[in-house]
Amino acid sequence: MNKGKKTVPGKYFYYWAFIYLASILFSGCSVSKHLQPDEKLYHQTNIIFDENAKIVSESQLKYNLEELSQPKPNSKLWLWVYYNFGKPDKTKGIGNFIRKRFGQPPVFYEQPDVDRNVLALKKYLIDQGYFSARVRYDTSQTDHQVDVTYYIDADGRHRIRNLYYPEDSSNIATLIKDIDGQTYLKSGEYYSLTKLVSERSRIAIEARNRGYFDFKDDRIFFFVDTNAVKKPDSLASDIWLEVKRPEKEADYKKYHIGRTYVYPNFDLAKSSAIQIQDSLIYKDLIIYQTNQIIRPKTLRSSIVQKLGDTFSEERQIATSNHLLDLGIYKFVNQKYKIREIGDTSFLDRYIYLTPGKVQNVGAALETTTRPGAFGVSIRGSYSHNNIFGGAERLDLSLATGFERGGKFAISDDTLSNNLREITARADLSIPRFLLPFGLGQNTSSFHVPRTRIGLLANYQDRPALFTLYNYRFTFGYDWDETRRKRHQVNLIAFNTLRIAGQSETFQRFLTENPLLQRSFSNLLILGSSYTYTLTNQEINRPRNYYFFLGQLEASGNSTYLLKRISSPKTEEPYRIFGREFSQFTKVDFDFRYNWLGKKSNLVTKISGGVGLAYSNSISLPIIKQYYAGGASSMRGFPIRSLLGSSSTSSSDVAQSSFDQTGDLKLEWNIEYRFDLWQDLYLKGAVFTDIGNVWKVNGIDYESDPKKVFAADRFLSELAVAGGFGVRVDIQYFVLRFDLGVPLKKPYLDKGNRWTFNKMGNSGWIRNNLIYNIALGYPF
Repeated sequence: MNKGKKTVPGKYFYYWAFIYLASILFSGCSVSKHLQPDEKLYHQTNIIFDENAKIVSESQLKYNLEELSQPKPNSKLWLWVYYNFGKPDKTKGIGNFIRKRFGQPPVFYEQPDVDRNVLALKKYLIDQGYFSARVRYDTSQTDHQVDVTYYIDADGRHRIRNLYYPEDSSNIATLIKDIDGQTYLKSGEYYSLTKLVSERSRIAIEARNRGYFDFKDDRIFFFVDTNAVKKPDSLASDIWLEVKRPEKEADYKKYHIGRTYVYPNFDLAKSSAIQIQDSLIYKDLIIYQTNQIIRPKTLRSSIVQKLGDTFSEERQIATSNHLLDLGIYKFVNQKYKIREIGDTSFLDRYIYLTPGKVQNVGAALETTTRPGAFGVSIRGSYSHNNIFGGAERLDLSLATGFERGGKFAISDDTLSNNLREITARADLSIPRFLLPFGLGQNTSSFHVPRTRIGLLANYQDRPALFTLYNYRFTFGYDWDETRRKRHQVNLIAFNTLRIAGQSETFQRFLTENPLLQRSFSNLLILGSSYTYTLTNQEINRPRNYYFFLGQLEASGNSTYLLKRISSPKTEEPYRIFGREFSQFTKVDFDFRYNWLGKKSNLVTKISGGVGLAYSNSISLPIIKQYYAGGASSMRGFPIRSLLGSSSTSSSDVAQSSFDQTGDLKLEWNIEYRFDLWQDLYLKGAVFTDIGNVWKVNGIDYESDPKKVFAADRFLSELAVAGGFGVRVDIQYFVLRFDLGVPLKKPYLDKGNRWTFNKMGNSGWIRNNLIYNIALGYPF
């Protein structure tokens, strides 16, 4: 016996895993002992099309019918958990917690369910154009299980042959003819009740947007002649669209905007009859208020349509959106009263605005713990949504943080990686385009365009290396083209970067690395940026959604051109105000997709970017370079610890290296989130992060290939991290605890990069676990 060899803690892991899985796979028979003699589990639903049935896209239709049938059979695993953990008459204990959280109550066979399914399946088939559909069923039983098979027969699916519109000269009939080119009903396409309903809604919405205020969807109905064509291989129907006449009028009336009454400080808790207020007339607005919350000019610019305009429901919705976008009202309610003047019908508007909380104070905490080092950052914030009385939003924040205990090696010296940082910023958002550019002409009517002005000051001190001062000023615009598309333009993005207090060791290190030396120079950044955002997320309608953000940033191009023209003989790099200015272009992207479930969701994120320096620069400024690692990136690696397959240390621990930053970044994150304990607002997560950063600018591939991006080997240089997390999720507050571990270290030798064979070593785990604490989700 080798007494010096320690037993690996995970030695019997696979043995016990096999026993556990086997018990699950063969546990089906053990469930039956919990059932009464007359209880039978609903086991399976089968859909079978008769041999002579004429069906279009059988596989898709079969799937739709199976999804429609109810109930859904149990999962064997979760049914087994329900019967084998805890007891029904108890509520406490770990077994009952597992039973309640993961167990699934039995789903029994019930004859009424089958009868309802027969009717539901037949209705669905008819709605899809199978007007002759026939549905029957059969059951097969074992001791405690029942399978139900539904047999489908149909003579075929009808297409639309002709669509007939009203031929009279009424207002709505004329409107329908004007917009018939946008119809959802096309001759030759298959009949679908869903399309008929959509067509009816489309026409009604268009009518209300053209002044017909009281025109509802149910005013439109269809006649379908299913006998139009009945050939063996060709079935078609004719559809007649009809409009119900008004009950008391000869024709539907077109309405115009009348008087507009606004209540800017309406209190929902009080009766409107007792809220006696002073009145103020501003242009065509009649404003009732006890005290002025917002300037009348801002109200007028936010309320769409004026006195005499033809009523449009779409524009009225835009008014509500505009007023909510101001950020000072929590409720907006519009009511209308009809007023007749001669032959003209007016709608007097009553807009009730309930103020919300204008000032907010917030705080955020983030910590990262790695072997031998600990970091904390704290941020306090204050916001005022109506700082100057015109819905201008002011955001102030102050953040400070430190890191202690880390070590790294440069120029054969081991230095402390202690860090302290302070960041102050102020942002002002004005609800209009501040300058009279024509840019606002094409913006969406649904949201308020904004002018944004930002200031930032950042102080970063690393006693063993340097002190960095970074100041930034931005000026730009922000507007929504539609509900899904957003544009952000920074016309001016000015940064001044100053490096002071460089230690002798760091100066020597920069001398040995000219490229890095240029990154740490005192620089000016004079540029612009454009950001495009696209998403189909809807707050009040949970469904799978995507999010895309693309950004283009350019700096120094105009300045370089002017200097080249005005000072052609000056030696490059050019300077202004005695400092070099950076010249580069950066492109970034961020794509996310969220699959939503009832008690869980799967989120994935693919992001990256590249920055190219040229002409007046050979490298990106240090504040514009990419890095990986930390609480919201590669969570199994320390922040700024990855760069291609390089490492400045022969140690297996990457954090012993100097900050690793690059010009190109690729990253893929996937995270499965699930409810852990709803009563305590606890959620769990399991995640995997894949990515790295590389150098692109000004570096010689032959002299240092491990840092440089290469298409033929970048896949092998992707780092991989995994882990799990626990989150306290209370509505808008999320406290996150993530535990990450490196699964693949690209800076190790090939063949030795994967770390699975080291997982059983308690010492390795202790030295490689990364603890992250933060507010909010990572993405």
